[in-house]
Amino acid sequence: MNVADFISEFRATVADVQMPHFWSSELVVRYLNEAVQEACERAKLIEDRLTPVVCTVTLEPNVSTYQLHASVFEIKRATLRGRPLDETSVEEMDGDCLGWESLKGLPRCFIFEPAAGVRTASLRLVRIPTQTDTLALTVYRGALKPLSADIDTGKPEIPERFHERLMDWVLHRAYLKQDADTFDPNKAAVSLALFVQAFGERPDANVQRKQRDRRPPVVRCSW
Repeated sequence: MNVADFISEFRATVADVQMPHFWSSELVVRYLNEAVQEACERAKLIEDRLTPVVCTVTLEPNVSTYQLHASVFEIKRATLRGRPLDETSVEEMDGDCLGWESLKGLPRCFIFEPAAGVRTASLRLVRIPTQTDTLALTVYRGALKPLSADIDTGKPEIPERFHERLMDWVLHRAYLKQDADTFDPNKAAVSLALFVQAFGERPDANVQRKQRDRRPPVVRCSW
C-alpha cells in the first residue's frame, strides 16, 4: 500500500469522503508515520546491517561516545575488526572494574545509551579507542525517512504484509482527535487492541534497562 491507498482506505473506513475533511491528509500521514515507528519498535521489523550511514561508525582516537543515526533504537550486534563486542552497562562496569572510564586501547565492550529528549541514541565504548578504526553495527531501527502527503506514491519501509495492520494505529489516533465529530474513545480502544494484537505491546524502557543491568558480567579488569 502506498500513501494514496492509506488515505483512501482511511476515508472510506471513517466515512470522511466529503469536503471539508474532518482529518486532513497531512494528519492522516502523520498518524501513518507514527504507526510505522510503533510497529518497528514493538516487533523489530527492520533489522539493518548494510546501510552505511546507520551501521558504520568511524572511531576517533580518545573519543569514547558516538551518536547513532536517529532511526536506531537498539543495537543487536557490534563488531570491530571482525570481533564481536560484548554489550554491558554502566552499573555492570562499576561493579566489576573500578576506573573503567579511563581505560584506553582496543574496545572490548559497548554500552547502548537510549535516546533521551532531543538527544539521539548513542554508543559508548569500553575501552576508549586510541586510533582511527571502523565499527560495524547490526541494528533494529525505524524508517529512514518519514512519509509525506505530498508524495502519495511513497510506501512504508516495512514488509508489505504488515501494511494493512498499520491502519489500526491510524484509526486509534484519529478517534482520539478532540472534536465532537471525531472523538470516539471506544473505537480508539478497539483499534489499539487490534494493533497490539498484530505488533505486540510497546517495550517498557525501564524494564529494558533493568534487563540489561542484570546480564551476567562479561568484563574483566585483567584486560
